[in-house]
Parts: sequence; structure tokens; C-alpha cells
Amino acid sequence: MAACANPATKDSKSADVDTHLVMGDIPASDPRELAEFKSATSKLYQMKEKAFRENKVDPIVKRFYAANVVSVGPSGKPEVGREALTKGYNEVVPRYEVKVEPVYSYVNGNAGWDWANFRVKPKDPKSTEKPFSFVILFLWSKVNGQWVSAGDAYVVGEFPKTAAK
Repeated sequence: MAACANPATKDSKSADVDTHLVMGDIPASDPRELAEFKSATSKLYQMKEKAFRENKVDPIVKRFYAANVVSVGPSGKPEVGREALTKGYNEVVPRYEVKVEPVYSYVNGNAGWDWANFRVKPKDPKSTEKPFSFVILFLWSKVNGQWVSAGDAYVVGEFPKTAAK
């Protein structure tokens, strides 16, 4: 039995843990498959960064993310679907430049993920706002031969520079 605390109530309840499912590290990605995945997602990250530089929301919402995307940040309020993301991106794209730095990547078949630093800085050189970073988890799915982000979850912070790739 393992104790699980509900973060909203701090109540602790017992949960059965099937010990034969408790394992060590996840299996490593196939090196060739991982290289292909990293190449494809790198192009998508570059496209997203360019869209921010050029104040274009559509490439982010319509090509980077799946139609049924789920994104959740520090507020804990999930945004579901492209329409929900469009509203938020319309607010941030004109204000910021971004850089995605993948840190840990994994792929197996048509699914993968990237843990990354998502660096953000104001476009306005006169801004007093300091650059900041999110630790972000991008979830990826291969649909009709194309990688698309099924969603992301992020918190303010960053992986140390010594983190493994």
C-alpha cells in the first residue's frame, strides 16, 4: 500500500501498488528513431520560434499543435483545443521571443516527448521585464507521418546546463 495525498485537501488515502509494475528506467529509444524524432521536432521548434519573431499565431496553433491539444501551466487551468490556445498566443506572441532547448527526449513508434527549457524574453528592448524560463514537457504524436504536439505542461524554472540530452 502507498499513501497518496490529495493536493487540494491534503487528505491521505491508501492506494494499491502492483509491485511487479514498479520498474526501473524506461527503455531507451531506438537511436535511429530518436534521431529522426529530434530532427522533426527541432524543425517544429524552429517554426514556433520564427512565428514568435514574426508575430504569427496561426503556424503555432494550426501546425505545431493538434486540434485536440491540451496545455496546462502554472495556473493549473487546462486549455483544451486550438481555439483556447489561440486566445493565449494572441496575447503573448506580439510581446515575446522564445527559444526551445530540448533536454530529455524519448520516442517509441508514433508517440514521444521532450522535456525542455522554454526561454522567454520581451521583444521590446525598453521593457523592464526580465527574461524567464519554463520547464516544459511537450507530448508528441505522429499523425499521417507528421509529428504534432498533443499538448504540453509547464512551470516556471529551468533545467541546469548540466542536464543530459
